[in-house]
Amino acid sequence: MARWAKVVVVTLAVLIGLAGAGFGAAALYAEHFESEVARDDILGRASALPKITEAPEYVIVTGPSGALRESGTNYLVLGVDTRATWTQAQSRSDTIMLIHVDASHRHASVVSFPRDSYVYIPPVPGRWAGGKTKINAAYAWGGAPLVLQVVSHLTGLDIDHVVRVDFAAVRKITDIVGGVDVNVRKAVTDGRTGYRFRAGVNHLDGKRAEIYVRQRYGLAQGDFDRVKRQQQYLHALGDKILSMGVLTNPMRLSSLLSEVAKSLVVDSGLDLTATARQLSGLRTDDLDFTTIPSTGFVRSAAGTANRLDKAGCRDLFLALRTDTMDTYFRRHPGYAAVTGS
Repeated sequence: MARWAKVVVVTLAVLIGLAGAGFGAAALYAEHFESEVARDDILGRASALPKITEAPEYVIVTGPSGALRESGTNYLVLGVDTRATWTQAQSRSDTIMLIHVDASHRHASVVSFPRDSYVYIPPVPGRWAGGKTKINAAYAWGGAPLVLQVVSHLTGLDIDHVVRVDFAAVRKITDIVGGVDVNVRKAVTDGRTGYRFRAGVNHLDGKRAEIYVRQRYGLAQGDFDRVKRQQQYLHALGDKILSMGVLTNPMRLSSLLSEVAKSLVVDSGLDLTATARQLSGLRTDDLDFTTIPSTGFVRSAAGTANRLDKAGCRDLFLALRTDTMDTYFRRHPGYAAVTGS
């Protein structure tokens, strides 16, 4: 069964929803949420890995006045299928997103890394000699710590926090909020299930949401369209949480938080209560979505991969590093679009 990319949507949406409840409620619910979530010293284990000596291709480290100073907070969110019968070597992180929250905590940018992005992964004894391959292999070879190291090397960014999300709870979470509405530009049938999405607005319950965000084959741009669906669904879910009264319905909110907590593993240093307070002014309208720029394809030992656009990636990663994503999106307005397939 193909793995898919969507539970990541819950993480940011719930944090935004908690923040949207106001300072007092955000702290109260986040404290409850925090006690339920599993923790792992992902950052510590990543720092213990051998340093990457390969020169980065897409990183600008100096400006007119010297070394560039980073600003804002970076969250790495990994969507992982962790079925009981699978080992880590069988798994892939088919959802990789970087969430950059600016220094004012008033705006966030969500950057998707398609699973087939052709990037450098350092040597992994007994598994990989080092070199370029598809980014989603990093999780199988080294788990979340290796993915963190690879993304940090690729972008030149320090990753402040990591959230790993299991796909298993998403269907229930979608149903708890009463489903979401997404706009589909052109009717399309999912080849795996036979379900047909009609052109226009489609209401997705948990089952249909799973199909919608998993689909890759049959879409004009394959994995790129799937990434757009992930971004669209994240935006729709965040809107739904804020608009339907989930935050003021204790029973529904408790159910939502319990399901989210079951699916999350966060780094040991992530303070969810403090995060909710920091994001107290953030709404889904304060989010922008984009995908790392690619240009064509390249043949690799792992199959066809996405060749990254060097100039485009440098521009994006520089904007993230210097906390100037607002300027980046003004220069590239099309990159910020959230569209269906």
